[in-house]
Amino acid sequence: MTRTRVINACLTAAGVGMLAAVVRALMRPSTPLPRWDLLACLALTAVGLVSALRCLRRGAIPQAGQTETCRYWWPDRNDGWVVAGLWATIIPVGMFFYAALSFSPEAARIVEAKGSIQEVSVQKVLSSEYVREKHSGHYEVVARVAVSFDSGARSEKVQFTSESQVESGSKVWAFYAPSSAKLGVLVNGDREVLEEKTGGFAQWGIVAIVLFMTGFCLLWGAFFGGFTKASRGLRSPLKKGLCRSLPVTVKSVGVVMDSTTNTKGVTTALPKPRVRLEGHEWELLLDPAIDPSHLSREIKGLEAKLYWVKFAANRPGAKRVRAMLVLDGQRCVQGVLRVAGGSECPEGDPVPAAESLPEGDGLRAIRTYPVWDPKVHAEGLWWLVAAVVALAAVVFGVGRWGAGILCFAAFGCLFIARMVMKDRRTRYLKGFLPDPEPETGR
Repeated sequence: MTRTRVINACLTAAGVGMLAAVVRALMRPSTPLPRWDLLACLALTAVGLVSALRCLRRGAIPQAGQTETCRYWWPDRNDGWVVAGLWATIIPVGMFFYAALSFSPEAARIVEAKGSIQEVSVQKVLSSEYVREKHSGHYEVVARVAVSFDSGARSEKVQFTSESQVESGSKVWAFYAPSSAKLGVLVNGDREVLEEKTGGFAQWGIVAIVLFMTGFCLLWGAFFGGFTKASRGLRSPLKKGLCRSLPVTVKSVGVVMDSTTNTKGVTTALPKPRVRLEGHEWELLLDPAIDPSHLSREIKGLEAKLYWVKFAANRPGAKRVRAMLVLDGQRCVQGVLRVAGGSECPEGDPVPAAESLPEGDGLRAIRTYPVWDPKVHAEGLWWLVAAVVALAAVVFGVGRWGAGILCFAAFGCLFIARMVMKDRRTRYLKGFLPDPEPETGR
């Protein structure tokens, strides 16, 4: 498993590079372009991704096929954290866009002239318009302010925003260089806005958004994936006494096309791992993340206990219910028990109403190691590299529209990477399907 650790380390380094870029953008959002500090962070991300790709070129991992156990039902946990990760990518993409647009050449020239932020008085308000937003609003103000330069006091016409209404005599913040009146003055009702333009930390509103998104993504991943225990798949039906059980023997593990019809009548067929049971026509369909060849070597021929939710009486068509296969009283796999329309429903033995299965809450899910296979993962990683390249182009300065398009493209590359990997996984599973029997002529 050495190569697996190397690939995981490379991907971790790529994540660290992206995290460093976000932190750096928060520390200094307004910096002249190109942003060499952000490019250095992206370089670490790119090196991590390319190194993982180079390691993948040596072939699938693991080649022999191994399994382990996990206290959580790991397909649900993985799905939860993948979705959380996709939501989390809004943060770096948004910060790169923010850093690309927050730089002010006027503020940079005033900084070079040793300017400072001072409080000035409004002499006359020329116009003031309240702009209402979704949950708040601000004033767009045009006014004349009195600014004290070394050459004497001057009245400057300025345009700025303010959270509160501005009147003659009101105090606002101005950034200017007293020794260089020709550089003009930048005014705002919020001192933080000017401090950011002079190379300071990002506004607390931006920091709050980043922290909120981070917390939201962590809670999403933990709630939808982190706490799904292997023994909790049937907890609600168990409490109601709706579960049945039956001792079985695993006949084989393979792949079958599973056809489902949604509420709009659209039928889709996807390959899914299938566990066939000795002496029974029904079968257990598993999550596509499970590798059928590895699982077959682990459980084929073993005796097990099958638990499932009681079928509804006289339900037409194929019957599908949540089920769990428990082996040697400790390991388990979850899935969907499928019974064809013409087959008899399994009767089984009623399971007494309880908080958990008879084996208890200590069940551990059988986990096939994630096979790092270039046929499955390589193209997806290349799309991640493409996203990094798009973000790198943003910090060279491509204008507002160019930055927006490139950031949108980078965000889209992440979804494409996810879809490509799922498509390659589907193709991988289809490789286990039996070849269709050739048609024989009469």
